[in-house]
Amino acid sequence: MKLRYLRAFIVLLAGLITLIVNMKMHRQVTLSLFIVLVVLIIFYVLGTLAVELIQHSMEKEKRQNEMDHSFTEDDWDETEEEQEEEIPAEEEPHVSFDDDEV
Repeated sequence: MKLRYLRAFIVLLAGLITLIVNMKMHRQVTLSLFIVLVVLIIFYVLGTLAVELIQHSMEKEKRQNEMDHSFTEDDWDETEEEQEEEIPAEEEPHVSFDDDEV
């Protein structure tokens, strides 16, 4: 979703640059339009590939971060449980305030 307009930006920028170059070189209108059409198609494909690669990379990094956080929390929980098991609870002495036992 963050990369929603990236493909369009790449295509339009390539088209703009192509039009400016064609105007500077004084090309015929039909030839210029044909060149722009080819450039737009090529950069649409390249933009699509770039967006897919970036999204794949971002998803991979997100999954890696989630796995790192889940391992950290699980390890922390296991460490606390082990510590609780290792330290035996001391029993409190039995104290009675009955007169019969004194």
